[in-house]
Amino acid sequence: MGVITICSDWNGRDYYLAALKGRLLSLCEDVQIVDLSHNIESYNISQAAFIVKNAYHYYPEGSIHIIAVNSEISSEKAHVVVYNKGHYFIGADNGMFNLIFRDKPEEVIQIKAGNKDAGLLNFPEIDIFAPAAAHIYNKGKISKLGKKVDSLYNMVPIRAVIQKDTMTGKVIYIDSYSNAIVNISKDRFYSLLEGRDFEILVQSNQHLITKISQHYSDVPEGDILAIFNSAGMLEIAMNKGELSKLLEIDTNSDIRVKFHDC
Repeated sequence: MGVITICSDWNGRDYYLAALKGRLLSLCEDVQIVDLSHNIESYNISQAAFIVKNAYHYYPEGSIHIIAVNSEISSEKAHVVVYNKGHYFIGADNGMFNLIFRDKPEEVIQIKAGNKDAGLLNFPEIDIFAPAAAHIYNKGKISKLGKKVDSLYNMVPIRAVIQKDTMTGKVIYIDSYSNAIVNISKDRFYSLLEGRDFEILVQSNQHLITKISQHYSDVPEGDILAIFNSAGMLEIAMNKGELSKLLEIDTNSDIRVKFHDC
């Protein structure tokens, strides 16, 4: 039994997800379909990339991942199959794959449209992604799906800015607990810390955090904390509270770290 995962910006009141699952079940015998997330903001490929990047490697090799976000075909973005580290990814070449993978993927195939009107289709998940996934699931070679291409559309990820003893990061994701995940990795943070004291500034100087917690319960309920999450990214949270809602933090909000010599 193989695995096909789906990540989309569809909500529960639409028929899109049900239709895609039905199509996959019709084409793939004994397939196991897994929902990665369907809470992506509309067209937000950065959110989709964050979810897929931090989830796919927990699935068995050979898994197929359909990314149904901002996927309508156009002259600027083709539909592709990407193979990397034993996994297959199907989606639009809209920049998200450069956000998912740190290095260049092993193989990229631009999917050949099945008919001359395929470019007009506005539900590619049914007409293009599902047949491509079925082809891979049924042991077909991805080279048969279209032509090999050497590069993908490059969307450069937003990186933390370093100026002297200050690092300024951006909130890149708000999770279901209203915690704010920042584009500062654990490795980057500690490489700059070098044993110094630090302050994490939330909403300019209104809230200061001076230590990294190991558990959310390290602070009293309702207090703010900083923690490195399971993805190795800095997370600003509130123990048993909804930080982003209460402090009106959203994606692209600045989080600054100031380092001080002892």
